Amino acid sequence: MLIVFAFADVGEASKFEYLYRKYKNLLYYKAWEILRDPQEAEDAVSETFIRVYRNLDKIDDPDSPRCVAFLGTIARNVALTMAKKRSNMPTLLKTDENDGAYDEPADPLDLEATVIDKLSSEQLMLIVDKLDDQSRSVFVLKYAYDLSHGEIAAQLGMTENNVTVRLHRTRKKLAEMINAAAI
Repeated sequence: MLIVFAFADVGEASKFEYLYRKYKNLLYYKAWEILRDPQEAEDAVSETFIRVYRNLDKIDDPDSPRCVAFLGTIARNVALTMAKKRSNMPTLLKTDENDGAYDEPADPLDLEATVIDKLSSEQLMLIVDKLDDQSRSVFVLKYAYDLSHGEIAAQLGMTENNVTVRLHRTRKKLAEMINAAAI
């Protein structure tokens, strides 16, 4: 399928191209983490950029942490929607053991691990949302986007040492919040 984008001006086109070049690999990785299929991850990134095009006016600074979070949220939601559609579709596999009959896939451990991971990440994100903005930004950039301390420092205008200290304090605070929630 060929998609043609019609931009109002050259500035929008260059902003979109910049966003694509800068974030396509990050968004692919984010989609692949959920879908675990290269082709579906590429499709998710394509759909993500279609949605970015529709909401290009909402992006003021393409280099801001807010922009990274916005793009990551879109990619995550697209990938989760694709995964949900995939799980609702009957997947039948032909096996030799049952004389050519079709049967459900026999790999429940992968599904169970995925559900456990998603459940724990959703619970963690509820707790992370209670953090102050700067701690949350540092934590999300480090663990959701796997950025180095130097990259985080550049994104947030901090020193690497400040990022390291902030991450240490944030992990400690999260541990206290998790322990308090478990009691």
